Amino acid sequence: MSTVTLRVKHAPSFRVDGSTLLPSALSRLSGAEIAHLSLAAGNEACAVGDLFDVAVDTTADDARLLIEGDAPWLDRVGAQLDAGSLRISGSAGDYAGLRMSGGTLDIAGNAGQFAGCEMRGGKLVVSSDCGDFAAGALPGNMEGMTGGTLIVAGNAGARLADRMRRGTVLIGGDAGDYAASRLVAGTIGIAGRLGAHYGYGMRRGTLLMLQRPERIPPTFTTGGRGFDVFWSLFARALAVECSEASALGAAIAPRLAPFAALDARRIPQRFAGDLAVDGRGELLVVE
Repeated sequence: MSTVTLRVKHAPSFRVDGSTLLPSALSRLSGAEIAHLSLAAGNEACAVGDLFDVAVDTTADDARLLIEGDAPWLDRVGAQLDAGSLRISGSAGDYAGLRMSGGTLDIAGNAGQFAGCEMRGGKLVVSSDCGDFAAGALPGNMEGMTGGTLIVAGNAGARLADRMRRGTVLIGGDAGDYAASRLVAGTIGIAGRLGAHYGYGMRRGTLLMLQRPERIPPTFTTGGRGFDVFWSLFARALAVECSEASALGAAIAPRLAPFAALDARRIPQRFAGDLAVDGRGELLVVE
């Protein structure tokens, strides 16, 4: 195995598809071979060496890829990631972690739209903000995130976890409109404020809110007792997730501190719905 480091030379004037830059694939190649790899850029193509300086360390125990520099023009980074570790020291473009099924993708800056879209496994950590449709489904598809963990230390855009079916999403800041819309299953925790129409069309799953919203949707009804054991285990599991994510960067820990500090003895208020779709999801409001 090896550690491959790609240092950004300059920002191109076009968008680049980074889906072929996977740790497990690059760890088998020499520096010269990596530099000659072709990356799609719209209807054109460019070589890795045109955009990055390439360095390879063959003494590593596992497959690692480090992208040093800001790359908001690099889309689909970590797409289909199934093993190894991929870290970006700056921002990434759209579709980061698209359909990833394993490994760790760590983005030290911002992520664009569709981060963790249709994610199946692994862990995606964004140290700052992400755009719309995170953990959601591609346009026209019926399933969003179906496994793994997405942690965003900052804010998330609109339609967070739309059509999500499984997995865990934690947001250290605010979320935009329609958070947890059409949620089928899975767990979403939001430490900050929510936009309008959260939980719209929610069928099952859990939306945990650490700040009480201005209003509860009229299609959710209060009720539900006797989930003390569930809440105790749930709070502990969130603390573990936050601890593991915080180890990736010092800036993450303060944003996730509200999740790590949840009191397992302080039972949140529960609301069930969305009754408009005969939903059996739950909103948990920590007060």
